Amino acid sequence: MPTLTHAINLTRLRDTFRPNEELKLVLKRHWIVYLYLGFYAFFLVLSSVLLLTYYSSVFPSDTSSFFPIFLIVYWSVYLLFLYITWANNELDLFIITDQRIRGIEQISFLNRTISECSLDDVKEVNAQTKGLLENLLNFGTVSMHTASENSNFTMHFAPSPIDNASIIRNVIQENKAKRGIVSNELHS
Repeated sequence: MPTLTHAINLTRLRDTFRPNEELKLVLKRHWIVYLYLGFYAFFLVLSSVLLLTYYSSVFPSDTSSFFPIFLIVYWSVYLLFLYITWANNELDLFIITDQRIRGIEQISFLNRTISECSLDDVKEVNAQTKGLLENLLNFGTVSMHTASENSNFTMHFAPSPIDNASIIRNVIQENKAKRGIVSNELHS
């Protein structure tokens, strides 16, 4: 079941809330993205060992300093790639309150988009899991379509997508019921 215990500063986040606004859900990416980063790091180490083995077998008596410099540049570029990939995954989140939805998406390095919409503007909430791995590890895609063309929210690699989509739908229905709005059932 999704919880609010994530690696973000909830106290600082609550400072941005409106009066009487209550946090309902913080949705971050599933831990599988860190496993993918681990595979990338494993490839870095493996490729370095293979390059070192190949270089020492082809040029056994070479005393030039070209190869160590090449390895340092290779590691630096690859570690930068790993950091950017980590930041792109770690900084993506949805904040669902009893009044609005805020989506913070790290598109690329130093490129962030923050979108916000009222719960009244959400037209449908969808969850999708496809493939064996997504179903076994319970992650997938959660998407929310709004009345605006510019503020649709989609999170890939979301944990428990069906449960989280259901929670979001319930928050929207509670908001409408609290305000006395009678409307069609939210699309799912």
